This record gives sequence, C-alpha cells and structure tokens, in this order.
Amino acid sequence: MGKVILLDFEEKAAESLRAEGLDVEVRASARGREPGGPLGLPKDCEEVFFQLDHSVEGDRPTASLAADIGAVVERGGKVVCFIGDADLVRLTGVIGMFPELHFRDADLNDGIVFRPDQPLMGLFEKFRPALSRAFILLQHTIAEGDWDRESAVRGKYEFLAKSADGHALSLQIRKNGGTIFLLPWFGSKNVEVAEFLLKEVFPLLRKSPVETGPDGWLDGEDYTFPEIRNLLAQREEEKARHDKALREIDDGIREARANEQESFNRLLKTEGAELRKAIVHAFRYLGWGTVVDVADYWKNVIRNKEEDIWLIETGGKPVEVALQRESLVMILVRSNKNWATDDECTLLQTYKGRRMQEFENTKMKALLVGNYYSNLEAKLRGNPFTVTQAEETQKDGNGLLTTWDLFQAIKAEKEGRVGKDAIRNQILEKTGVIRIEVPEPVVY
Repeated sequence: MGKVILLDFEEKAAESLRAEGLDVEVRASARGREPGGPLGLPKDCEEVFFQLDHSVEGDRPTASLAADIGAVVERGGKVVCFIGDADLVRLTGVIGMFPELHFRDADLNDGIVFRPDQPLMGLFEKFRPALSRAFILLQHTIAEGDWDRESAVRGKYEFLAKSADGHALSLQIRKNGGTIFLLPWFGSKNVEVAEFLLKEVFPLLRKSPVETGPDGWLDGEDYTFPEIRNLLAQREEEKARHDKALREIDDGIREARANEQESFNRLLKTEGAELRKAIVHAFRYLGWGTVVDVADYWKNVIRNKEEDIWLIETGGKPVEVALQRESLVMILVRSNKNWATDDECTLLQTYKGRRMQEFENTKMKALLVGNYYSNLEAKLRGNPFTVTQAEETQKDGNGLLTTWDLFQAIKAEKEGRVGKDAIRNQILEKTGVIRIEVPEPVVY
C-alpha cells in the first residue's frame, strides 16, 4: 500500500493509522504555499483524506488543489472529502469541475436512506450517530431504486446516501480509473471513519472482481486473439487522447475562473476590505477614468476614513487636483446578511456634505454599494432598500446599488448585451435605487 495523505487533520490523527503499519503523512492544504500553487503530493500517494471545512483550513482558502488531486485519481487512487463548513467553490477547487454538482444544506432530521449492498454500508451503520452535517450534492432528485448516474465529464456518480425525498447526500465518483468519495461531516469521528475505510472498506474494493458474466475469464489476455488486442489498444489510445483534451479544457476552466470570474464573484460573497477591493476592481473594469481606494489614498494620514471609494470621470490628473475640479462619485461600501439600515443611507448625504466643503467641489454624488442578504444565493435576494430610503436618497441626488445588480451588469457587458459606457452613464445619471437597464436580445 502506498502513502496515505491526511489534509487538514491534526498530527495526532495519524498516530492510530501508523500503529497499523500505514505510511501516513499529515499536510495543510493552504498554509505553507502560495494560493493556487502546487501542493506537491508524493507520486506514491494512493489515498488522500481531506477535511473540507473552513474552521480547520484557516483563514486562507484552499485555492485550487484540483491538479494535485486529479493526478492521484488518474493514478487510480482514492480521494475522500469530508464536507463540513464549505461551499461549492471550495469543493470544486479540490476535486475539479463536475457540472452536475450542487450545494445546499440538508436537514438530517428528515431521514437518510443508504445504498444497500455496498462496502460503505457498514461505515454508515457504524458512524450514523456521529453524522452532524450533510449537503444536497445534486440539484435534481433521484428516483427510488436509482443509485447511479453518468457525469458530463466522463465520470460516473454512485449514490451512497440520499435524503428521504431523493436528494443525493453522499457520492462515490469514478473517473480516470480512480475514485472520489464525497462524505458527510462526522466531526471528531472523521479520523475514525478514515481508519475504517483504510482497514475495512478499501481492501474489499481492491478484491472485488469485475463482473463479466460466467465466462468472463475468456476476456483475459491469455485468451484474446491479436485482432481483439489491437482494437482494445486502439480504444485505449483514443480514450487517452479524449481524456487529455478534457483535462486541458478543465485546466482552462479553472484558469478562467481563477483569473477572470473569481474577482467578480467576490462582489457576491465577501465583506469588509475584500468587498471594497472587489468593487474597486469592478469599477476599474467598467472603464472609469480614475478609481481611488480611499483607505489606500489616506494610508499615511491620520484621519477618519469615512467613505470607501472615489470615482472620477476623467483620468490622467493628480487625484488631489481632480477632487477639487472634476465630477466625483463617492462610494460607501456595506455588507449585511439582512437589509440596508437607515443609518447607512443617511451617511451618504452626511459624508457628501463634508467632502463638498473639504474639497470645495459641489459636483458630487454619493452612492451606497452593498452586498445585502449575503447568506443567500444572489438570484434569490430581494430588494434591501425601503421605499423611504429610496425616496430620501433620490431627493438628495444620491444612489443605492446592490453588488448583485453590479454583477449582473458586468455579466451582461461580457455577453455583449450592454456597453461599459451605458453602464457608467446609468450609474452617473440615475438616483434612488439604481437598476442597470440592459436591452433585451433581438430574436429573429
């Protein structure tokens, strides 16, 4: 048996496994490497156990480990993910893209049905009392008696557990000769589950013969004529080319997500300084003349940094000159799991008045940009602004904009449905609650 890697476990978790004669190493997924950099798993690694949980990963995200994990799977290895406090982005950053995967909290009180007659049945029977969290992993329900489904990325899903209403809660994914297990969270018992898999389940999987029928042995190499062997070799070569092409596409998807999509995704999932930087990036993408991060601008000055961002229509001039002469949009950045407060909206006019006096410039507009209802999927979020807030803001000539509306406008621009100039003009001209209007596509 090759090396076993425990990712984001405590060192003491390996002691009982080493006592069984296993070659076990504990590693941290994020610490000690650059975000997105290689983890450098040893080539003799056959099993990886990963605790996918924010509290054990630390402050840094797992970034993309999919290349390292994919190499283990391609060698025929097994990867086990215990899914705790995580999300779909973290999961795909580990195992790669599977378009059918979905992520939603499951209510364990509704009941769980386990797959019958499979080696992992004993695991669920033994550790069911410790099961503390599970996620719905596929969007669509599974028919009664249906336990398998093909994946669009040349993989196969085998359902290990599902909710009483037919949603997948645990999966075994077979791909490229290896296996990925997506298991629920067993808390402190995760290491015992790992030991049970290594000692009780995986040996059974290695011994399980391939079902080829009563005369299946006749398909062995000792009995196969050359013309069949040549066709089998041709099939393997074709499969290898196809798999290589898919891996290159997957790599491209991961690179595009990391370099292009992720910076805008932060508009919908972050708060504080990270959200401010995401909004700065978004307005620079939209082609504003000058976008100033106020915290950076005043970093060497002792003063109250009230607003967060300045948008100056024209570029090329020193900021201190532009603040006194050019039209200025002053942005207040906020985030909340609920709605906007009256105080946040009132601060717009307060801060604008102070900056007008300070810079001796009346060509100003204040804009509140907020990531509200941040614990909900973006498309399910409602309007966080009250009628009174909208009316008062409109009277003052200011604006209210959600990061979800800003994200949708950028997505529409990338799809070619609206120009950057049109988005900027609407933000400049509209007051109250700002909705970026996008022309409907013409259908011929």
